[in-house]
Amino acid sequence: MQAVSIRQGPSTPYSAANPAPASALFLDDNAPIPPLTRPGELLVRVHAATVTRDELTWPETYGPNGSTILGHDFAGEVVDTFDHADTGLRAGDPVYGMTAAKCAHSTWAQFAVVQRAETARKPTRLDWAGAATVPMSALTAWQALFVHAGVAEPDLSNNNNKKKKKKKNNTNTTTASKETSRRLLVTGASGAVGSYIVQLGALAGLHVTAASRSKADNAGLLHSLGADEIVEYDELLLPDRGNEFDVVTDTVGGQTLENCWRVVRDGGCLITVDSSSLGFVDEPPKNEEEKVKRDRVKAKGFIVEADGVQLQKIALAVYLGLLGTFVARIFPIREASEAYEVGGRRAARRGKIVLSVD
Repeated sequence: MQAVSIRQGPSTPYSAANPAPASALFLDDNAPIPPLTRPGELLVRVHAATVTRDELTWPETYGPNGSTILGHDFAGEVVDTFDHADTGLRAGDPVYGMTAAKCAHSTWAQFAVVQRAETARKPTRLDWAGAATVPMSALTAWQALFVHAGVAEPDLSNNNNKKKKKKKNNTNTTTASKETSRRLLVTGASGAVGSYIVQLGALAGLHVTAASRSKADNAGLLHSLGADEIVEYDELLLPDRGNEFDVVTDTVGGQTLENCWRVVRDGGCLITVDSSSLGFVDEPPKNEEEKVKRDRVKAKGFIVEADGVQLQKIALAVYLGLLGTFVARIFPIREASEAYEVGGRRAARRGKIVLSVD
């Protein structure tokens, strides 16, 4: 089968401490099809996978003995199950999912071994590329709000099966009444994860404030996703914006995350998904607001986990037209090196970079 791999350098092996450059990626036309070895495993014919920025810097990318694990999002068809077990999925069923961080198999390949528990049926209204962009980003957003921040999940059965645009009076779309007393701030709101947090927050009935670098560039998109208010980051530093939000979800980290302490209310939640900021609550307070609020705010960083049950709920929301998806550009798998380079630049177009494996 075809699979993307990393061509090792002439001296020091590549690792998270010595990450491979994009130029080291190459297509192996004779890679072996991975075998099914454990109960719960599926062999999937991959049709599309996504390229994640900085993936070549992740420790999980580099396995033992020079092996590499590239890609986690996937969309494809079931080929077989371990011991032909009844998993609720049959050969030919279209599925999508995200492999766990410590998975031993790549999805930048024609075939991948995945766990049934990290897989769900593909949303029928999406093509392969669109479906592949969903799992990691949407799961991160889902878990930030409904697992770590404790927001109640939206009732997806309470709709009329068509896209309901947010009205100018900010009436809610899927809950009985808009919980305007609960306010959500999303940083990096137009990004891959932030755009899903905005949509899911609106579906859950929260008043959503979307923080962005530029209102001019992003206001139209963010309002269409369900945001009630768009702000630029410096507006969060205004005196009247302190202690305003019940839930703050950060996707940016750094100074933006530091500034979030002043706008989260006592008793509220401050959640970051920025990988470089996961241990921010264990670091010494960087400002007076943070020092005062450390014991008054539930604050944490987390890494997304694969979850097929949550993916089923997300697929339903997509099917009902309640969640939008974004494909920035599609590359054939043979151009994985260029795709990774493009994915690492500031996006000229919104959405995720996709590898087509057809």
